[in-house]
Amino acid sequence: MKKVFNFKKLFSILLLAIALVTSAVFVAGCSDDKGTSSSTSSKATYTVSKEEKDYLSKRFSELSKTNNETVAYVYAPGTQLDEPVVQTNDNETYLDKTFEGGHVPYLGTVFMDMDNKKDFHDRLTWLFGHARGSKVGDHRMFNDVNYYDKQEYMDKHKFVVIETPERKYYYEAAFLTIVPETTSFYRLDFENDEDFLSQLTNVKKDAATKNDSVQLKGNDKYLVLSTCREEDETIRSNLYLRQIPDNEMNDFLAKHKDELKYVATR
Repeated sequence: MKKVFNFKKLFSILLLAIALVTSAVFVAGCSDDKGTSSSTSSKATYTVSKEEKDYLSKRFSELSKTNNETVAYVYAPGTQLDEPVVQTNDNETYLDKTFEGGHVPYLGTVFMDMDNKKDFHDRLTWLFGHARGSKVGDHRMFNDVNYYDKQEYMDKHKFVVIETPERKYYYEAAFLTIVPETTSFYRLDFENDEDFLSQLTNVKKDAATKNDSVQLKGNDKYLVLSTCREEDETIRSNLYLRQIPDNEMNDFLAKHKDELKYVATR
């Protein structure tokens, strides 16, 4: 089996493509023209409970003892997607390095793009992980991301939860794209809300599956779960998920509380 990611090749091609498209120099993070994300303009109504804070404190204390580069934990209720998330200063180390520090090709660890903010405050946050597919019995990592290419599966597994040391973030699947690894849609930064909305709109046009109840807005934040396709290692499944903003959080949790419970699969 060949390595499923080649980020040195990928990033060199992507940086060239981006340079041709825009004269702006991309840096880590994202902001609008005034330097602050306009998505914070809506009045926040959500408060993290003491119970949640205590749970997360214990959770990440234990995770950090195993790997001090832990930044989050991701799970999708009803699936086997149930993984710690790390971030380091490159996008290659964790292709083969396990969470516990071993070296296991085709397993590695789910990792955040090296230039994303670890607090999930960017407009677009990228998480990468292997999809082990039918060649092995272990379906950990992002194998289940590929199942979102079926509309019925997306409809039944709409939600993804991100835990961080400070709080939980909740996401709803918006659409899944299947693209070459050199896609020009790989970006981290956007000039303003209009630029980001244009990006989302263009990506969604050729989506394999869609959740049309998610209305695209330029001031929202998104998460992308990116993995390889079993049929062609140069193709990626990118699952785009909308972060539920704080001013919608109370209603969202009241409506979907039972669907969001964590059930360990590791």
